[in-house]
Amino acid sequence: MHTSDVTDRDWGRRSFSPFAKTVLTAVIEAFFSDEDPDKGTVPARPDFVARVLDDFDLYIGACSPDLRRGFGLLVFAVEFLPLFVIGTFGRASRLPLGRRIAYLQALEAERRGLLTMLFVGLKLPLTMIAYEIGPELRATGFDRPSLGSRRQLPLARSGGAS
Repeated sequence: MHTSDVTDRDWGRRSFSPFAKTVLTAVIEAFFSDEDPDKGTVPARPDFVARVLDDFDLYIGACSPDLRRGFGLLVFAVEFLPLFVIGTFGRASRLPLGRRIAYLQALEAERRGLLTMLFVGLKLPLTMIAYEIGPELRATGFDRPSLGSRRQLPLARSGGAS
């Protein structure tokens, strides 16, 4: 499992409560779920979910107190909106994967802009974190192990230049 190196963060401070981590885990599993020909829709890998959640917690932990509170409220709202968005009684983190995906898709397509912004407010930073290292970064076509890695240019051969 990936553990973030807090030496590259401002404080190494955590932001999210156990409640928020439960909600975010469910959201990350749904955002990055995949289709398996044999099993149907499968949640994102547990090690991937743990890495994204850990890094997100550290990134938000380095923010101002107001921004940390704002993300806490955003997570709370996403947890309790399924009734109003898809008409399902239940919290987002307790929905089966298929319903959770349908809920997040409905939240993204919601005509009321404020609800769509809840979705974007989580999806954008989570996606940036998810695709910044490892096999997910390579899947985008990036040729280095991380966004912070220096490019290794091929050296020109010496001698015989005409």
